[in-house]
Amino acid sequence: MLHFDSPDEKWLDFVSDNRAGEYIGDSYDFIYGPVADDDVYTTFTLYTAGVLSKEQTIDALKVKKLYNQLVLASEKALSSLKFIGTVPEEEF
Repeated sequence: MLHFDSPDEKWLDFVSDNRAGEYIGDSYDFIYGPVADDDVYTTFTLYTAGVLSKEQTIDALKVKKLYNQLVLASEKALSSLKFIGTVPEEEF
């Protein structure tokens, strides 16, 4: 499992490399950490264009409200899921 506690340099490198299709590191079954969603897209765009430095990008991301996500990144991870039922419509 790969776990990121915050948007730090290691997280930025991992997300940037994956978005560019250039990640060549280890494979993981589970990846947990801040979501790099549309809310941070502009910041990433400025970073990849060379407008922001790595330090400026990390600083900009730390002031945003980032939510965590758990990525199941392999068949092994997916096989750990177990369907336990549905929620009746009236409970929504």
